[in-house]
Amino acid sequence: MEFSIGAALVAGLAATAVMSVMMKMAGAAGMTDMPPMELVTGSMMSGDPDTAKRVGIMVHWVVMGTLVFGVSYALLFTLLGSASVGLGGLIGAAHGAVVGMVFMPMMPAMHPRMTTETLPDGTVSTAGGAISLTAPGVLGARWGSMTPVGLLMGHVVYGIIAALVYQALV
Repeated sequence: MEFSIGAALVAGLAATAVMSVMMKMAGAAGMTDMPPMELVTGSMMSGDPDTAKRVGIMVHWVVMGTLVFGVSYALLFTLLGSASVGLGGLIGAAHGAVVGMVFMPMMPAMHPRMTTETLPDGTVSTAGGAISLTAPGVLGARWGSMTPVGLLMGHVVYGIIAALVYQALV
């Protein structure tokens, strides 16, 4: 299997779209109190909610979902010689576990608008026009009891979609 940057970018974008829809649906169904990922990432750079959402869309969809992870998954598929559904799901599970157990607990130390205190309004506050977010904790458990399951499932689905699309295009 040869590496294809075009296929990697399309696979990353498709996987990001499916995972983002799953995240929105889980929130709408009351399964998680996770703030929109665009707000989480964008508010690292701006405390203004509108600016944070605009920046966050670029960071979440283009930089991370499409470029960083689309290319990373495609490189792994190429190195391992397969873009199977099973391998995509396995890479996604490992990705989700690392995100949930390493990076989410570290977020309050890196994120200027994240607090380890529980906010009175839930996980997001825009009181006084500035964003404040509740820290997710390990596997995002502070964002709702079903968030850890959704976090892992979302990453598994990301990996499966990335594999299916990449395999179809190379």
